[in-house]
Amino acid sequence: MRSKLLILLLLVANTLYAADIIPQPRSVVEGNGDYLLGAKATLVCDKELADAADYLLSYLPLRKVSSKRGDVRLVLDDKLQSEEYQLRIDTRGVEVRGGGYGGVFNGVQTLLQLMPSEVYAKSLKLPVKVGHIVVSDAPRYAYRGFLLDVARTYMPLHEVKRAIDYMAFLKLNKLHFHLVDNTGWRIEIKSHPELAKVGGWRGGDSPIHPVYGSFFEKYGGYYTQDELREVVKYAAQRNVEVIPEIDVPGHSKGLGAVRPDILCGYVPDTTITNGIDTRNVWCASKESNYRLIEDIVKEVAEIFPSEYIHIGGDEVNFNWWRQCPDCQRLCKEKGITVGPQLEEYMLMRVADILARYNRKPMVWNEAIRGGKMPKSTTVCGWLGWRGCLDAMNGGYPTVVMPARIFYLDKRQGPNETGHTSQYGITLKTICDFSYEKAGFTPEQQKHIIGVEGALWGEIILSNIDPKGRFSDYLEYMIFPRLFGVSEVAWCQNRRSYEEMYATIKRSFYEKLNVMGATYRLNPPVVEVKDGKLTAKVDDGSKIYYTDIRTTERRAYTEPLDASLASWVAFHSYAGTGRSGIAAAPEYWQYRTPKMTATSSMPFSEERPLKVCEEYKQAAYTARCARKGDWVEFRFDEPLDCQYIEVITGFYQVFRRLIYNGHIEISYDGKNFENAGLLHNGKIELRPTRTIYALRIVADGITDAEEYTVIRPLKIK
Repeated sequence: MRSKLLILLLLVANTLYAADIIPQPRSVVEGNGDYLLGAKATLVCDKELADAADYLLSYLPLRKVSSKRGDVRLVLDDKLQSEEYQLRIDTRGVEVRGGGYGGVFNGVQTLLQLMPSEVYAKSLKLPVKVGHIVVSDAPRYAYRGFLLDVARTYMPLHEVKRAIDYMAFLKLNKLHFHLVDNTGWRIEIKSHPELAKVGGWRGGDSPIHPVYGSFFEKYGGYYTQDELREVVKYAAQRNVEVIPEIDVPGHSKGLGAVRPDILCGYVPDTTITNGIDTRNVWCASKESNYRLIEDIVKEVAEIFPSEYIHIGGDEVNFNWWRQCPDCQRLCKEKGITVGPQLEEYMLMRVADILARYNRKPMVWNEAIRGGKMPKSTTVCGWLGWRGCLDAMNGGYPTVVMPARIFYLDKRQGPNETGHTSQYGITLKTICDFSYEKAGFTPEQQKHIIGVEGALWGEIILSNIDPKGRFSDYLEYMIFPRLFGVSEVAWCQNRRSYEEMYATIKRSFYEKLNVMGATYRLNPPVVEVKDGKLTAKVDDGSKIYYTDIRTTERRAYTEPLDASLASWVAFHSYAGTGRSGIAAAPEYWQYRTPKMTATSSMPFSEERPLKVCEEYKQAAYTARCARKGDWVEFRFDEPLDCQYIEVITGFYQVFRRLIYNGHIEISYDGKNFENAGLLHNGKIELRPTRTIYALRIVADGITDAEEYTVIRPLKIK
């Protein structure tokens, strides 16, 4: 009797959660019974759906047949909208009906989610039972996007395809492919081969200066036109449209290094950047620039069939134009001002070029500040709610992607890797997103065509795993947050965060494990109480702890003594998932011994070196660091400590740092000894003797920025 009861409970549990589908469908009706896909199960499809059938066959070992009857049927239905689908599993078998290719493909993804997880390893063996069910579904928005930045960190072709696979898994259908930026040109232009052959690399003998962790070797790559056509074809089979971004007029420092002729015709002051020209804006007055842009657009349009080409328009430094006599003359002739109006003039000319090749422009929200861009222009609203509202109020088709919600390169917790965000962007941040809370009126929302998550590439290069797998860090940053993006983009009525998290834990961690995809677990909850230091998780993961003094890692099996709270950080692992670190508040508290800071470099008035003496915030130099430059911290009293962290540059992004340098320590107040090389501008020291002073020394040119960041010491 007890055995029968246990079986009954298991059946009830399996039935209850059989429809764990992300994004959440509009309608799910579960039936009684199963359909057996036998060892010789067959697949039939309408001829227009051959690619979708081949995709399904790569996961399910079915036999494709040409008859009208099969165990699995893929069918077009003109009564449904293009991406609408109905999945029906009953006594007659499995049928996926869709209004178009995209609808059928969406239904295929739902079918795969209902299969045993082994299907994602492409190792599922038949026979297998699938429960009776009817899923009726359609997306809220036609635009469900993911931005992948390969300009800052070049990714091999197979890694780009892997990202597309993840999009398909979650029914995202627009790959915003960021191919060009300050530090890399990733697209072959046959009429101007130097753009990619030279501009695809930085460091070494490249005219583009190294940055973002690629400091001591030449780094980069680019995609040939044939490779990009391969990406387009691969994506199309997965119902993903590839929208290329060629950023103008800003974000063009790399291009300017390869083709100085695109820059304004004056000699800039480079005394604070070690003689390196850091201008990153196309000159708006040169007719030759518009001819070059047309050459580029012509070839881009031949590669990418999307009706859109994203032309950027964000973060333009107008100061470069203000110093240009030719731009000043142009503004006078046109009766416009240097700034947004001149940018709009240039972008409208680029839009005219796009129109000659039957393409429409996409832009960032800064580009429409003058309101004269064609209303066919799609606007990506990234600068908070205001960026979205400006676009919607201007009547532009708007893609909602405010950075504070949808930028997946931002860190997920206060002490994790990623771009700095005030609170961290988590799955909960995205699930809690609401147009009403954002203040969007129903009238304004009529202009929303979709939602996009973005993963910018500044930090990826420095987080590639030891095996050289780019996607390890990419996956950690997108999972589980991409589940939330998918649901916001797809669903009219969404799950709460609590419901989403429960669904992911219950059904999707295992799917990610089988895929071999890295994902982020919630960090352990750490507490100091009654003389004990404890850590716990709610996902069954195994907890470990690391002592900062020794870097030794051990399995956590029982509470620790509270005296370790200042030294120990916890993290957990399960399958291919891992958590960020967590620790007691004592771990994040540092000593602040009195000191005097001096330097060979001048510092800014707003961020003088004195702020480091006060352990308040980072100090900014007034120029780039040069070989032989130094910063010295001399303690008022001899210092005995167990740990010092020295940091130059930003915390998460390897910019404005001293990457070619070392640390010297004085143990007598007079003489200094080399204590180690900086790595990405940082070093951790574990002194065994009393320290009188510490010095950061630059051993060569640092990255070409207007200033270098010096952070307060972290002392324990």
